[in-house]
Amino acid sequence: MEMNMEGVHIETSSAKKLSGSMGSVGLALTVLAFSAPLTTVSGYIPFALMFGGVGSPVIFIFTTLVLLLFAIGYVTLNNIVKRPGDFYAFISYGIGKSTGLGSGILAAVSYFLLLAGVTSFFGVSCSDLVHDLTGTTVQWYWPTLACWLVVAMLGYLHVELSAKVLTWVMILEIVVCLAFSIGVLAKGGTPAISATAPFMPSQLANSANVPFSMLFTVSFFMGFEATALFRDEVKMPDKTIPRATYGAVIFIGVIYTLCAYAMIRAYGPDVQSIAAKTPAAMFPDAFAKFVSPSLHIVVSVLVMTSAFAASLSTQNVLSRYMHNLGTDGALPRFLGKVHWKHESPYLASTTVSVMVLCVLLPFILMGSKPDLLYGQLSGVGTSGIIILMTVVNISSLVWYVRSGRHEGVSFAKSFLAPAISSVFFVALVYLVAVHFDVLAGGDPGQYVWMFYCLIGVQFAGMALAMYFKHARPEIFERLGRSHKTE
Repeated sequence: MEMNMEGVHIETSSAKKLSGSMGSVGLALTVLAFSAPLTTVSGYIPFALMFGGVGSPVIFIFTTLVLLLFAIGYVTLNNIVKRPGDFYAFISYGIGKSTGLGSGILAAVSYFLLLAGVTSFFGVSCSDLVHDLTGTTVQWYWPTLACWLVVAMLGYLHVELSAKVLTWVMILEIVVCLAFSIGVLAKGGTPAISATAPFMPSQLANSANVPFSMLFTVSFFMGFEATALFRDEVKMPDKTIPRATYGAVIFIGVIYTLCAYAMIRAYGPDVQSIAAKTPAAMFPDAFAKFVSPSLHIVVSVLVMTSAFAASLSTQNVLSRYMHNLGTDGALPRFLGKVHWKHESPYLASTTVSVMVLCVLLPFILMGSKPDLLYGQLSGVGTSGIIILMTVVNISSLVWYVRSGRHEGVSFAKSFLAPAISSVFFVALVYLVAVHFDVLAGGDPGQYVWMFYCLIGVQFAGMALAMYFKHARPEIFERLGRSHKTE
């Protein structure tokens, strides 16, 4: 407890903190589930191939290297700030509390949009699967509500229970991805393309669509950037978080590069045109041809469980953002409470579940299709994360120039790596702003207003911080999970 300027006692932190003992592997798999590897391989890698063509593996490798550079600056900030909060804490520490609060609220909004989208996608996938197996029509919202309920229950409990569930789902997804890749490569794929051609940069020389392919590949990696949110719930955070972050980037880079390569070997030089015409059929058709046609039902079920795992992972991430903002007083303080037994952010998680239900209900009651949820709004959420990754890069640079260079930290880790990464991400944000339809769908320019709404959220959060600075200085002082003043 502390006393504010009027002499009134206020609570400065939760009576109980989040705690846990997750290791590097458990943390990595928890955040990797966010990217839904099997769903990405079966449903989204074809879109990257549509833009990148035969040379797409080069783009995946390049993206992996750039994200490793991002991870270096991210991990460096993690070991310096030493507080939970992720983007919210890091940007507050590096740039300032106002920008940090804006970024924290933008992160919450972005992950919320992604959560609503992936939950509805689960329902659509389940409905399609039931129809394929039995011919029975099940409305998408029944499995969606079932997914929502199970995720709400797991989010209420200790994070290590979620981690165990996500670990098993991830293992199954990885097995299928590897089975697909090994099956294609063992049978030699199509003879119309050489084994080394997909790794030749010259394959990209005449493609004007490479930047769009890169935009998709970056979005496939989403999730690894949330490792620092679990700082209080892992053992030895200064070692566990870096290992999980680097491991997640490398692992997912290898898996996606391998699967993209296998897809190209399966379809040959025509992979780009096939991806443009029938992207949804590419993975199941290739799996049936090179692995086993009898396992397509198993794969369909795992695609569905992949969406469930992504929903649970996103719920955990968003709950912790809400918990951190509530703990600092930027949002209602009850969000910062921790369950006495489960040591979870149970009220934050419950609030997230209620918010998702409030978004789903209008679609259900009006009989609307959920395309907007897992199409446009998911694209908006992805754009928000890309913006935040750009800002956290800049935060690392600002911190280094302000004070880091006087503290004996590594120039390469604190400045050079994030500087190179910043150039890439600034260009990516520009690409998103100009070609927002690539992520959100629709006609060119149709939904670009959604992108500018994200910018509006950032500035609204900054304005709220300035209000706290002048009207509630005791709250402003706590912002960013840091005692650093602005």
